[in-house]
Amino acid sequence: MEDATAAILRSFGYQARVTARSKDGGVDIILDSSTRGTIFVQVKQSRNKVDVEVFCELVGTMYVEGVHSGMLVTSSRFTGPTKHLAGRAQARGIVVELVDGERFLAALNLCARLRPPTLKDIELVVKSRVVLRDERIEI
Repeated sequence: MEDATAAILRSFGYQARVTARSKDGGVDIILDSSTRGTIFVQVKQSRNKVDVEVFCELVGTMYVEGVHSGMLVTSSRFTGPTKHLAGRAQARGIVVELVDGERFLAALNLCARLRPPTLKDIELVVKSRVVLRDERIEI
């Protein structure tokens, strides 16, 4: 799942480097962004919801390395406490974007063009930062 995530992020314009598979401190991909600097990405393929321990591992590594932006990607979902903790961290200047399985698949569809994207697909990927007013989309 790490390689697929890196490919998706590259298709969105990031420079993505996949790290070694072990002893990575919870960092599976390192992104280099001209606007946001270094971004650490942790990827968890699981049927279970991702809990706060995984979030804390990523944030701890970010803190030690002086990185202020991160992304936590899962094939499943996040627990309520994990979402709450992400909000608290953001209020303190540590931004970790949570990408659940549904959003991951929508992003995969957009970059791979497996089928024409729906308005819902696009809204999932952009996380409501863009308001689309028309169902007709030309890609």
